[in-house]
Amino acid sequence: MNTAFNKILVAYDGSDSSKSAMQSAYGIAQKFNSEVTALVVPETTTDMELCASYLLKFAETKHLKLEIIQRKGRVYDEVIQLEKEHDFSLILIGTHGTSGWKSNWMGSNAYKVISSSNCPVISVQENKSSPELNHILLPLVNSITTRQKVSYCLKLANAFGATVHVLGTSKNSSSETQKHVHSYVNQTVNYLNQKGVQCTQEEKYGVNVPETCIAYGEEVNAGLMLIMTETESAGFFMGSYAQQLVNSSTIPVMSIHSRDTRLMGASGY
Repeated sequence: MNTAFNKILVAYDGSDSSKSAMQSAYGIAQKFNSEVTALVVPETTTDMELCASYLLKFAETKHLKLEIIQRKGRVYDEVIQLEKEHDFSLILIGTHGTSGWKSNWMGSNAYKVISSSNCPVISVQENKSSPELNHILLPLVNSITTRQKVSYCLKLANAFGATVHVLGTSKNSSSETQKHVHSYVNQTVNYLNQKGVQCTQEEKYGVNVPETCIAYGEEVNAGLMLIMTETESAGFFMGSYAQQLVNSSTIPVMSIHSRDTRLMGASGY
């Protein structure tokens, strides 16, 4: 049995973005037989009765194993604390809700959850999610750890039967950079092909990396983009670039830490 994402935590406040996050959680849970927990941290605009009603109906309709937890405090603190207490293997959050936690999830607070968690975090915009995952975008940059996320990509691609679109990219267009990135792209595509995963490959240099990733993801109809949070930060996904990618991406983004080694060795990287 595939247990890579056996325990999933969803931050839920009733907004459209948190409903999209629930849809993504359901899709992954179906493939990995996951236990799903919905965390609700009430604020002044949160209708707890409505939240509970929606979640219970969603779980019943989807035949989903769902636990609902309510806590008081700051949303960011409660998400991270709950993750540590129960050792979740994946967190999902909505990034552009129209109510509830909108001001908390956008900008720096959303990135605090991503940067402080021990497990991968998928951020989802409203109405940008589907239980099905047919195409995955895998950007690779000039970093020795850029391929660390391949382990997670392989698990997801195998579970969903998805096509992986490998994008080698950099804001630098030097021949040395292109040589390194091209090597990473070829190694990754060859490895995934050996594991039975269908791939495409593309390379783009001298570009704005976040904008290029988003545009290419839309072009290939990607349902998920995988990035590293620290190891690809130098001029790529740090600061305003990271917030731009997480908050502006029309594609759900899975952010993975270089310190996350739970799947290391599973892919040979």
